[in-house]
Amino acid sequence: GPNGSGKSTLMKIIAGWLEPDGGIVTVGQTVKMGYFSQENEAMDGSVKVIDYIRGAAEYVKTKDGSISASQMLERFLFPSSVQYTVIDKLSGGEKRRLYLLRILMEAPNILLLDEPTNYLDAQHIEWLKRYLQEYENAFILISHDIPFLNSVINLIYHMENQRLDRYVGDYDKFQEVYAAKKSQLEAAYKR
Repeated sequence: GPNGSGKSTLMKIIAGWLEPDGGIVTVGQTVKMGYFSQENEAMDGSVKVIDYIRGAAEYVKTKDGSISASQMLERFLFPSSVQYTVIDKLSGGEKRRLYLLRILMEAPNILLLDEPTNYLDAQHIEWLKRYLQEYENAFILISHDIPFLNSVINLIYHMENQRLDRYVGDYDKFQEVYAAKKSQLEAAYKR
């Protein structure tokens, strides 16, 4: 949906960060959500990088077995020489990556990602793309990064004019169906 249509607000309602104006949000008992918002959570700048990640988990299970916090940090390009650095010494982009990694280390079974490719370089976007392609659980993603969307999604919910419409397929397929639908509506309106 266009900017200002309520995508991030809906995501925050799903995550439990905001109360809806009406209706009820029901979350199953076994649901463990991980929410990567557009804004980083508050990070204690005096905490070491490794300790921040270990605060979520020492190990995370993957298809290849358990991976340690240190190994995951290395996959996110935080070499061992940086892992014992305090968070305050990281750049803004590094803090953003660290925030994403902490959420992934919490092993959610529903992943909410609000503009996850913002502030990530090409290498990290590629890593996140592969991670989501192999992710065995559900995820909800808000992004304006069309190539990224096309590589990881198969269902779109489009928000516009306080409506939520469902489209099956990637973003290119959505554009094709949406353009045809819009053309039909305009033709009907002109009659």
